[in-house]
Parts: sequence; C-alpha cells; structure tokens
Amino acid sequence: MSNKHHGPGPRGAMEKPKNFKGAFHKLAMYLSPFKWSILIAVIFSAFSTVFTIIGPKKLGEATTLLANGFVLKVKNEGSIDFDGIKVILLTLVVYYLISALCNYIQSYLMSSMTQKISYNLRKAISEKMNRLPLSFYDSHSNGDLLSRISNDVDTVAQSLNQSLSQIITSLATLIGVLIMMISISGWLTLIALCIVPLTGVLAMLVIGKSQKYFRA
Repeated sequence: MSNKHHGPGPRGAMEKPKNFKGAFHKLAMYLSPFKWSILIAVIFSAFSTVFTIIGPKKLGEATTLLANGFVLKVKNEGSIDFDGIKVILLTLVVYYLISALCNYIQSYLMSSMTQKISYNLRKAISEKMNRLPLSFYDSHSNGDLLSRISNDVDTVAQSLNQSLSQIITSLATLIGVLIMMISISGWLTLIALCIVPLTGVLAMLVIGKSQKYFRA
C-alpha cells in the first residue's frame, strides 16, 4: 500500500524539507533586520517571567505571616499582622500588572515583526513571479502557486509568531524557575533535576515495550 497522502489537507502535509539549512539561512536573512526588536522582546519576556515567578514566593511570605499570626493568637501572645499581609498582597498586584504589561509589549513586538516579515515574503514572491517566463506557469498548476503565495507564507508567519514567542518565554521561564528553586533549596533542586531525566528514561522504556502492542 502506498504511503502517499491522498486525503484532504494542506499541500505537502507529508513532505519533508529538502534543504532545511538553506531554508533556515534564508529565514534568518529575513529576521536580521528585526534583531533589535527580537532582543527587546526577549528582555520584556524575561521581565514578565521574573515577576511571574517572584509572585508565588511573595504569596508564600503572606501565608507564613498569616500562619505565624494565627499561632500567636491561639497562644494569646500576639495577633495576625494584617498590615504586613496587605503590603505583600499590594506588592503582588503590582508585580502581576508589570508582568502582564511586559507580556503585552513582547506579544505586540513579535506580532508586528511577523506581519512585516510576511509582507516582505509576499513582496519577494510577487517580484519573483513577475520575472518568471510564461512557460513556468504552463508547467505548474494554479493551486500550487496560490498555495505558495497564501498558505505557505501564512504558515511561516504563524509559526514565527507562536513558536518564537514560546521559545523565548519557555527559556526565560526555565532559567527563572531554576534560579528560584536554587534560592529556596539547593538539595531539593538537585533531587528534582535527577528525577526529570530518570522519568524520561522510564517513559522511553515503557514506550519501547508498548509499541509492539499498539502496532498489533
């Protein structure tokens, strides 16, 4: 039985890139004029992540104040420090507002950049098509040409907008969470870092054993 894709779907759904390095190099050329926008987006994404990560730690401080005050109240040795809790909660509100603002600026920069890249790609395609001889259009279907002009450019723009933003945010989150974990407890961080690859190895072993049953 043939493995070709005959069902409905986007053009080339089962195709593999013929020259990934060349395509990546050309895409990097389109990204190079926006390197400062990408750098600013990375900075704002890092700030957004930092304030998001600090939030739970500050919330933990408020919980500690509440618990300690409750214990003191039970022992008739003091009361709950509501003023201190209020300050912490107001600080949390400011942190999350700054985080949301930084995230909005980062998203706006990435969306603007991808729209400009999409425009440049369409412009380059239009100029290329104007230079092509008529014999090219006789040997290529209209559907294939329209797909390259519309679907492929939209896919590149959407992938840049989503994937690049997720990479930046995920990397900043990973580094920030790791630093926060080390600041709380170095030993617990070491245990967590050992468990993650061990879990991955166990999952691979289970998948390797179960694949034959799925195939059957």
